[in-house]
Amino acid sequence: MTDSPPSLRDLVVRAGRWTLRGAAVGVALSLALLVVTSPKGATDTAFALGALVLGFGVFAWATAVGLGETLRGVREYVDVGSAWTEAGAREAFFVLTWTGAGWAFAAAVTAVALGV
Repeated sequence: MTDSPPSLRDLVVRAGRWTLRGAAVGVALSLALLVVTSPKGATDTAFALGALVLGFGVFAWATAVGLGETLRGVREYVDVGSAWTEAGAREAFFVLTWTGAGWAFAAAVTAVALGV
């Protein structure tokens, strides 16, 4: 028996939760970096790290979707005993993408709040 795909409402709720978690990281990191650098440097660094997480999540998600069947076939051919699944990969990169988006957005909002 296969699991049914999540509804649009469930996806939006989960994306919102991960975005808020990422936003918390973005604000916390921006404020923590104020100890070692200027407000502009702190928010720029936090934004860059959030954008990096976002970019990696989007890239890896697209790879998992585009090459999922190929990767599954290679795994079966090589007979690797891993628990990798296309659905698991999509879930992991969904989390990274939305966390990175919230992180980068919050870093930018923090920059505005600090007046830089």
